[in-house]
Amino acid sequence: MSSEGTTHSHDSVRVISDNQFVLLAGSVFIIAACSLIYELLISSLSTYLLGSSVIHYSLTIGLFLFFMGVGAWLAQSVDSRLIPVFVSIEIAIGALGGISALLLFFVYANTLYYYPAMIVVIGGIGILVGMELPILTRILETRSGLRRGISQVLTFDYIGALAASLLFPFVLLPYFGHLITAVFVGLVNLVVALVVAWSFRKQLYEWRGWFVAGIGAALALLVACFVWIKPAQVMIESALYEDPVIETRQTRYQKIVVTQRGDDLRLYLDGNLQFSSIDEYRYHEVLVHLPAVFAGRLNRALVIGGGDGLAARELLKYDSIESIDVIDLDDGVTTLATEQPLIAALNNNSLINSRVTVYNQDAWSWLAETGDLYDLVVIDLPDPESEDVAKLYSVAFYQRVARRLSAGGVVITQATSPWFARRAFWSIGGTLDVVFESVKPATAYIPSFGLWGFFVAANHSLDKTVRSSVNGRYFSDQSLHEVLRLPSDLPQLEVEVNRNHSLPVIEYYREGWESLNLAIMPVGASGQSAK
Repeated sequence: MSSEGTTHSHDSVRVISDNQFVLLAGSVFIIAACSLIYELLISSLSTYLLGSSVIHYSLTIGLFLFFMGVGAWLAQSVDSRLIPVFVSIEIAIGALGGISALLLFFVYANTLYYYPAMIVVIGGIGILVGMELPILTRILETRSGLRRGISQVLTFDYIGALAASLLFPFVLLPYFGHLITAVFVGLVNLVVALVVAWSFRKQLYEWRGWFVAGIGAALALLVACFVWIKPAQVMIESALYEDPVIETRQTRYQKIVVTQRGDDLRLYLDGNLQFSSIDEYRYHEVLVHLPAVFAGRLNRALVIGGGDGLAARELLKYDSIESIDVIDLDDGVTTLATEQPLIAALNNNSLINSRVTVYNQDAWSWLAETGDLYDLVVIDLPDPESEDVAKLYSVAFYQRVARRLSAGGVVITQATSPWFARRAFWSIGGTLDVVFESVKPATAYIPSFGLWGFFVAANHSLDKTVRSSVNGRYFSDQSLHEVLRLPSDLPQLEVEVNRNHSLPVIEYYREGWESLNLAIMPVGASGQSAK
């Protein structure tokens, strides 16, 4: 008994059969996929609840890797009974991973301790996953040797990770959401435990009672979790949102929630308020009619973002506009805007108007293509809180916009709150100033959002209007000067231009809203309003 391979596991490392080898190799593939799905699940859930995708994906992956290292270190203390230990780990991962999403939702909705709970969940799953692979390697090496055992485990591990990285964003998240996905993946871990236990039943005979009880208890926990998903969603959404939730949709890009209380219809994307039907007209009238008064002509218009159809609704008030192109990445939003009766009524069915064409494409890539020129470009994007959105506020993006602007054309972009995110506001203005000859700031008070900012830009003078405004409920020729008059307590700040290699607007935006959040009690998804 001098060789290491026979010393550390004499009672459980008899040479495994061909069928057992195939089963364990397949188990490596499955558990690797499950492990990565848990990482993606917690990362996307944290982003949905708290924003800042770069921070939460980085934090989750870093913590997982750290705790997997802890688990790998702990695995060296397992000298025998490798199969029983492996089956026990699978049962524990199935139970903890299966309830992880529901647990984190509950903690966020009812306590102030989301991050400690997140670390505990990541730590528990990470340590268990970190113990799995070393133990499986030592089991497989009894058949193929240490070198081939490690190679085989890593091969199936990497293939499983690839499968998970494709399965999660394209199938699991958009079709099943966080809660059902977690339960489903937990059940997969339990199935692995059950199949392995059955295959090695002779070696596990003396522990059969413990395993039956463990798998039964974990299965009962996941079934209870599944049964309570619907009631739990109602309870959690009631805690997250101030008003009753009337519709939810999960796309591969974001969680869409619609709430209603009386006449107040609200749309949330990943927990951030997009509009309230009570005052959205203030925002959209400024967004469309302000640049229109400076445009040389109004024949063709482009809306970047604006999948709710509200900007298109305002553009359709101009008889001279022959065509409106709406570019919104998420077809879930544009479909909602046409199918949800209350939202479709609010936007006057603008997205199915014969003058409107919707493209569900990435605006960055779409603008790079050769295409038509536009007299008016309306940029109605979410706030620049992540890299994928912040690059759409960059010099390079505005250069692409400028190339699609006709002579005498005008651009307007929403520019977050000049009060709460002042440096982000002026960074957006300074970035536009690099590309366009004339740039003007504008502000409007939107009760649901507070003071909100915009920038109008063009390659001709914006000192004189070209036409009268369409008189809306809020915006008119009389209110034009008020909108363009910057409050005296919001002077221009010296900040960095937003370029793709640095994207300082993300940090400017984050520091502004974090300062606000420190001053108020967190109130869930409705605590931060961000267009």
